[in-house]
Amino acid sequence: MKNGYVLVIGGSGMLRKVCHYLNEKNGDVFVIGRNRSRLEAVKNSGRYPERLHGISVDYEDSTRFGAALADLFNKHGTPGLVVSWIHSTAPDALPLLKDMITEHVLNADWRLFHIQGSARFFEKENTSVPGNCLYRRVYLGFILDNDQSRWLTHDEISNGVIEAIDSDQEETVVGTLEPWAKRP
Repeated sequence: MKNGYVLVIGGSGMLRKVCHYLNEKNGDVFVIGRNRSRLEAVKNSGRYPERLHGISVDYEDSTRFGAALADLFNKHGTPGLVVSWIHSTAPDALPLLKDMITEHVLNADWRLFHIQGSARFFEKENTSVPGNCLYRRVYLGFILDNDQSRWLTHDEISNGVIEAIDSDQEETVVGTLEPWAKRP
């Protein structure tokens, strides 16, 4: 069983640049997204499109999401790195993913970068983490420029996530979260 490819969940939008970076650095990247045409655009705009693989499934549909993961894991083994931008509208998706990887992986460690919105920084949920998972949180904040604030651009988000992956810290904030009252 292989344990080396990358899985990016929610990678056809704000994390597109992350997919390309990981494709150039690590090789095979599987990208989960809902929209087939956006997944094709990610693939076709990459330097190594033959190693960028789109999986069209809505992670909010646990049955289909689980089936897509099972198919992926049965064909290619489990990923060594997962970058997950799963929204709170799918509370079962991340636990399902973690359970399925843990079920398939015996001794290998794997890394999970869990991308979260800024409010999650202040109300951290108790995320259970399997023993062989190196869990990392990445919080998306905002930009404060003088007295004005704005949300992060797609490039700023991608660059921050790439930096978080490369630095491999337990917790990373992209942008700022303070002062909270100044957020856009």
